Amino acid sequence: MSSNEKPPFRFLLMTYQTTQPLFLVLLPFLIISSIVGWIYKYYEIITLDLSFFVGGEEGVSFQIIDGIIFVSVAVLSSVFIVLTLKYNLERFLTIFFSIGLFLSPISILWLHGYLIDLYLKNGQYWFEISFTLVGLITGILTLLVFVFNKGNRHSRNSLVVFLGIILGSVFGLLLSLATFLTLIILISIFDIYSVFKGPINKMFQKANMSYSPIRNPLVKKETAIGLGDFIFYSSLVTFAATNFGLAIGFASIVGLLLGVIFTERLLMRFGKFPGLPLPIFLSLAFLGFGWLISNYLSSLII
Repeated sequence: MSSNEKPPFRFLLMTYQTTQPLFLVLLPFLIISSIVGWIYKYYEIITLDLSFFVGGEEGVSFQIIDGIIFVSVAVLSSVFIVLTLKYNLERFLTIFFSIGLFLSPISILWLHGYLIDLYLKNGQYWFEISFTLVGLITGILTLLVFVFNKGNRHSRNSLVVFLGIILGSVFGLLLSLATFLTLIILISIFDIYSVFKGPINKMFQKANMSYSPIRNPLVKKETAIGLGDFIFYSSLVTFAATNFGLAIGFASIVGLLLGVIFTERLLMRFGKFPGLPLPIFLSLAFLGFGWLISNYLSSLII
């Protein structure tokens, strides 16, 4: 997260910019993500996992390795971006980002359509085709808005929300418990380093993005949430609803929103602050607490 952001290179840091309290922005987003997870769980649409290994069949240790691999990919991608900036390879970086931004919504929406068609088992591929076409349109719009600087704040914000839901929900839907927890915890820890010393900090400096504390309550505050924050917020509440149901999913939303409120206050105080650690860890704490209460009540009923 950042405050007072005026990005000249939007493809470097894709953010949702707003003067509204962040929890008001995130509440409908998190509810939609949770409902997506519940729908997949209720209709038992999920038949795949994203494990590089055999997942649960090989035990928790392999699931943890899966999570470490995912985090390693994210870290290496960040290092790659920093190196391209360091050696003034902006054109190459723009091409790299453009390919990723274009292909990501196409591939992820195709995957959603594929899962639905696989669930229906009717030999038709209409969901795959339809979702892929939507992904194609989304990919084109993403390039126009973030790479070629077309559109306005509303179009940027809308795309960040939509991409956050479709990309984040995949991780929440298709990762095992140990894999997901490893991923979400390690990526939150890396976010602390990335914002203060690492890749995100370097990207801010390269793009000449300013961040300064806001201590005057009369000043209208503008904050920004990165696409990565949206993705992992979405993945967590989707994961909670998919694996534990809507009630515990709601508990994870409450914890996440509390973390966002605390993060926003620290953001206003320091000018920049990582958007993942407090929301993620509080959300996990509320999720665990809700799970314990649920199991305790179930044991009383039995």
